[in-house]
Amino acid sequence: MAEQLTLGAESIIFRLDQWDREFILKHRPPKPYLLKAIDDLLKLSRTNRECKMLTVARSLGVPTPAVLWIDRKQHTIAMDFINGTQLKQLVSEASERKLRELCEEFGRLIGLLHDGGVVHGDPTTSNVIVDKQSKVWLIDFGLAEMNATVEMKGVDIHLMRRAFETTHWDLEDTMLESALVGYRRTMREEAEEVLSRANEIRTRGRYH
Repeated sequence: MAEQLTLGAESIIFRLDQWDREFILKHRPPKPYLLKAIDDLLKLSRTNRECKMLTVARSLGVPTPAVLWIDRKQHTIAMDFINGTQLKQLVSEASERKLRELCEEFGRLIGLLHDGGVVHGDPTTSNVIVDKQSKVWLIDFGLAEMNATVEMKGVDIHLMRRAFETTHWDLEDTMLESALVGYRRTMREEAEEVLSRANEIRTRGRYH
């Protein structure tokens, strides 16, 4: 029996219990305002890309759900179910020390992606899962891309910062500072160029 967990702008997430295991099904439903041929092409492209990027991210050492199977006709991906809680939901109840640890790991994982030439595309606290052993996982790679430029990496960092500001405004300084500790540790000397570009992108958005 499938249980709907979330309804997003372009996908519906279900949890499925079958064969004594729990799975996640990510389904991209039809968009009635698009021509069917265009809609099908977009959904197929995004489904294929997400499967590929989940696998690429895992190869870079980033914990992600494993892809189990794909139904390309139904535009559905079956993945491992990660039994945990969104970082977004943990922020208000975690101690400062724990929050710093989790955000530092978040930044480290984004750094692993960037060091491998990949951007996540939507690095928000909704797309970070913390499991029962406090292991941090990244999910939702529907906007991820390879062959990332400094500009693309800067946008990723800018989006992460904006997520802290808009969703966790009272703790944004602590969260950003901690995430950048993890990011710098992973990216090393390359980090400063990306962070400088992220600041430039932030300025563009503010004044243009």
